[in-house]
Amino acid sequence: MKNPLLNIALCAMLAISAAHLSAAEREVTIDCPWGTLYGTLATPDGDTAARTAVVIIAGSGPTDRNGNSTVGLRPASYKMLSDELSKAGFAVLRYDKRAIGRSEYPAERLDELTFDDYVDDAVLCIDFLRAEGFDAVVPIGHSEGSLIALCAAQRVAVDGIVSLSGAGYRLDVILNRQLSAQLLATDIGLLMQATAIINSLAAGRRVDEIPQALQPLLGSHVQPFIISQLRYDPYDLARRTRQPLLIVAGGNDVQITPDNAERLHAAAPDSQLAILPPMTHVLKDCDSTDMMTQLSSVYSDSTLPLAEGLGSTIISFLKTI
Repeated sequence: MKNPLLNIALCAMLAISAAHLSAAEREVTIDCPWGTLYGTLATPDGDTAARTAVVIIAGSGPTDRNGNSTVGLRPASYKMLSDELSKAGFAVLRYDKRAIGRSEYPAERLDELTFDDYVDDAVLCIDFLRAEGFDAVVPIGHSEGSLIALCAAQRVAVDGIVSLSGAGYRLDVILNRQLSAQLLATDIGLLMQATAIINSLAAGRRVDEIPQALQPLLGSHVQPFIISQLRYDPYDLARRTRQPLLIVAGGNDVQITPDNAERLHAAAPDSQLAILPPMTHVLKDCDSTDMMTQLSSVYSDSTLPLAEGLGSTIISFLKTI
């Protein structure tokens, strides 16, 4: 017959072990020349302080520190990744980008935002973690955040870089690819207009006449940002990277296809490359490559777990830093 007291003691021991694997979170603020960045710093509980800290840099659009968007996309991928990494013994900073979430920015200045502004903010986050006393700091950039991380590493000392679903081609190539996939069979005229606009922006020339259908993507309010981002080629930045670099891509990512990761790896042959077959752009698994199916599932369901193997791949890399 089992001893009930032994069972109680065993449960208590398991509870203590689980507590050591949990993480403590605190809100942090980072002063910037334009205002304040708001974020969350997760640190592992236990007797040993984390030596390595990472900062998660969000992708494009109105994406907050948790990986959710004001346009209704709520995968909560960054929060899940933070939980997994902090339980493995790493400190994790995730933050609301400038003009997103609590990191408020004057509405009248939104049209002036550039890609370099986001790089500057990422550098300040890295500096913040250094000031907190961590021995090693690693930016983890997702999607557009991958390019931000690569740029930040050229401006401030980091101990490694993780690219998640990051582009391997310049933004004009990515935009033309994505628009071709959407418009080639349905509206070739609009596609030709979009291509001409993108080519002008790539040459540094703003365009005044934008079709209504293209306003959200290429309107005058985002052109300064696009032009500034087009100055950077992720292939060239990866080639110049001297820090350890992990490149992770999803086999079922229909926004940034796996060949982007392969191109980054070709630019930096010493990097580590991991392509996770079922992973989508929001870092969760889906068997389908149909965009509408993904939008109705992994893009909007915060209860679905992170892609299998994503956390362990990053953890293994961080342990080498």
